[in-house]
Amino acid sequence: MDDAQKLFDKLAIHELCARYTLTLDRHDIEGWASCFTEDGVFGFGNNGLVGREKITAYGNVHKHLASRHLCTSLLYEVDPSGGRATGESSTVLSLATRRGYKLAFMGRYNDELRKVDGEWLFSRRWVTADPLPEDPDFDLLRADPDVASLVQTLLDAYETLGEPLR
Repeated sequence: MDDAQKLFDKLAIHELCARYTLTLDRHDIEGWASCFTEDGVFGFGNNGLVGREKITAYGNVHKHLASRHLCTSLLYEVDPSGGRATGESSTVLSLATRRGYKLAFMGRYNDELRKVDGEWLFSRRWVTADPLPEDPDFDLLRADPDVASLVQTLLDAYETLGEPLR
């Protein structure tokens, strides 16, 4: 693979990350789910949502939230074959509440991607929450009472739709 193709592929992966966040926040759930391969996995903790049908069902929960997903610090490597890539990025989720915009989540995505019919898609996207350094077991996801119920809605949907993976 030449350097120009490698750069083109990385740009396409960065655009996939942008499409992922923009479609979800605009409640274009079909568009969001189409960022994954048909057998793609979206995971958090020990559970994963396998396949676009479950990913779509989970995305539909977001229709009831005013969310903004930010994806930064994108670092990806394309396999020399040109058909696979791996990487990671930082993510931040804010939610609109009656008391203003609230930071609900900070963490990172660990990704595996495949090129399908010339298009980069997530085959596995795993989310890891950043812990509180002095107390890694502290439940930061439910710490803010203004967002706890909104986050719980997402966690409940994830638990219902997900299956044990890792």
